[in-house]
Amino acid sequence: MIRLLSSVMLLGLIQSAQAADYIVDYRDRGFRDAEPSVAPDERARLARVMAEEAPQALRTELGPNFVVLGAAAGAFTRPGSRERAYLVQRTAPVASEPFPNAVAPILVVLGDGAKAHFFRLPKDVQYQRLAAAVDADRDGRSDVLLESGFYNMGESVTALTAVKLDPGSGLATPGQVIRDVFTDSCDGGTARKSRTASTLSLDAAGQLVTRRYQLPCR
Repeated sequence: MIRLLSSVMLLGLIQSAQAADYIVDYRDRGFRDAEPSVAPDERARLARVMAEEAPQALRTELGPNFVVLGAAAGAFTRPGSRERAYLVQRTAPVASEPFPNAVAPILVVLGDGAKAHFFRLPKDVQYQRLAAAVDADRDGRSDVLLESGFYNMGESVTALTAVKLDPGSGLATPGQVIRDVFTDSCDGGTARKSRTASTLSLDAAGQLVTRRYQLPCR
């Protein structure tokens, strides 16, 4: 009996440790359905920074009523720094328009006692939210994971893009795209209805690893 309990406890510890290593888990409905937002004081700080420090071109493009689509903590501009990155767009994206005619979104990085950094993203994607941050290549600086999605005729597909920030050039460079982290055709018109959700973690070599799970439609 003691041996059995020990085995069960060990299994529980292993499962807990594995769950703690997930960067994102799209099986968690609370995570995947969460609306991107920031606290009012963070929004006020961003508005002040945009008005006082952002280049004029960015202020003009984004306007005063920009939306903030999530944030994450990390070391984005130099190893060991304590910063927060924010995804900022002029308007909220529309999932049924994968190729919108819109201004480029930006990433704003703020740190205590440091000047703000602004990184312009390519304009051909309007990301849904900033989902997480992780140092994928083990260089001491965090990459940003940005979520994009497409919805059409009852079917939705979600992807994540790992973005590297270069404080020297001010560029945000999309890298690895993790496709189909969540798919849902349960309400679509196709005969085969399905829902899949993925977890994302880092392996020992620092590579992003995806594992996909089948979920019930109801």
